[in-house]
Amino acid sequence: MAYLAEALALAEEPRPGPGAEPLPSAPSLARPGRTALFRNLVRRVYQDVHAYFLGGAGPAVRQAVADALDAAEAGRAADGGGPLVVVGHGPGSVAAYEVLAERGQPVDLFVTIGSPLGSAEVQGCLAAPPAVPSGTALWLNASDARDLVALDHTLRPDFAPPGRVTDVLVRNASAHHHGAADYLRDPLVRGPVHRVLGRIA
Repeated sequence: MAYLAEALALAEEPRPGPGAEPLPSAPSLARPGRTALFRNLVRRVYQDVHAYFLGGAGPAVRQAVADALDAAEAGRAADGGGPLVVVGHGPGSVAAYEVLAERGQPVDLFVTIGSPLGSAEVQGCLAAPPAVPSGTALWLNASDARDLVALDHTLRPDFAPPGRVTDVLVRNASAHHHGAADYLRDPLVRGPVHRVLGRIA
């Protein structure tokens, strides 16, 4: 809790420039407590998370992600190529991760916002040990310290190679501190996306 308070205070200070160091790994709750918290939280509050992990909706969600990636690839081919940025929010970030990990599809930037992928409980449900998808050049993970979906705010310690993952804490003022639009408006998220797409941040 002390780490999260310090990280949140830092998030309120002026934004770091390019090349800022990612967050250090946060101390975690004991595994039984985390598992109980995770299961209780998704059962009572986040029905979409429950449906994905425990309710059997995972395959259909992953297929929707795969279809969207196929459409993006077809569009890129028709336009002569260009960068590909994939954004996953909340449990959608897990679906996007699993599809990218399975396919090894080239992605210039993978952005996860409010993601539960840092949770040991979620990692234990993945089809393979956690790792940066082979086709992913860069991975940006952003979360608000108060976002209860992002139970652990750092992915870099768990997803190798760590040099391709950057974790940042941002301020999300939406309900439950989890809204996708607030994450995407933050300069620490918007800036890297615009740079990869060749736009001015």
